[in-house]
Amino acid sequence: MTTNTSKNFNASKAGFTLVEVVIALGILVVMITGFMAVFGPAARTIKKTLSTDEASRLQATLELELRTVREGRERRRYQGDPFQKAIDWIAQSEEQGETVIIYKYRGIPGQFRNDGTLEPADRTLAIAGRDFLVQPMVRRLSDPLFEEDLQGVEGRVFFVKLRQLVYEGQGLRVSEETGTIVDPNVPGQDFAQSPQSYPEAVIAFEAEYYSLPTTTFSYLSSTFDPNNFIRPIFSRNLVVRR
Repeated sequence: MTTNTSKNFNASKAGFTLVEVVIALGILVVMITGFMAVFGPAARTIKKTLSTDEASRLQATLELELRTVREGRERRRYQGDPFQKAIDWIAQSEEQGETVIIYKYRGIPGQFRNDGTLEPADRTLAIAGRDFLVQPMVRRLSDPLFEEDLQGVEGRVFFVKLRQLVYEGQGLRVSEETGTIVDPNVPGQDFAQSPQSYPEAVIAFEAEYYSLPTTTFSYLSSTFDPNNFIRPIFSRNLVVRR
């Protein structure tokens, strides 16, 4: 009699009942839902902060590029005048094919191309400082060297919309006349084709940074349209000097 009672007792403790399993699953679902509610937005905020920080570090590269005329095709086009280059880039940045792209890529130390930038390194090269150097870079999509750089891209790639700022009252606003450079005090005449006659010593402009969803050249050279992007990850007001 004692033996049968012991067996029945052990059998009753061998597993969980259906009610217990359902209760446990319910508690687990509530915990997961609460976790996602708390940490989901936090994860998105962290991701956005990291993207913004990365793009912000590349801002100095953009400013430097607008003050530099590179050897080769740029020097021939702009006659060595960086102000003319800046006007051209600002006016045309929202045109398909002339988008301003900003990124970092792996370059081979000591191997320079005709515009003074490093040859892109094969991504199989592993040792930084010896096999490759990470170079910040800004090019327009129409630059033939951009496709070469893509093979050594490091990290995320951004594109930038550059829009002139003009005076309105006591402040500045983004010019509605895209594709042109106007007198910021009296908007109207287009100086994009004649930067020498631009009446001011500086051009104030807004730079809107966007993250590219993919870096395949087939996408960028065909279906990519900067006007389809309306939510920048961040923006800055900058100035380029004559």
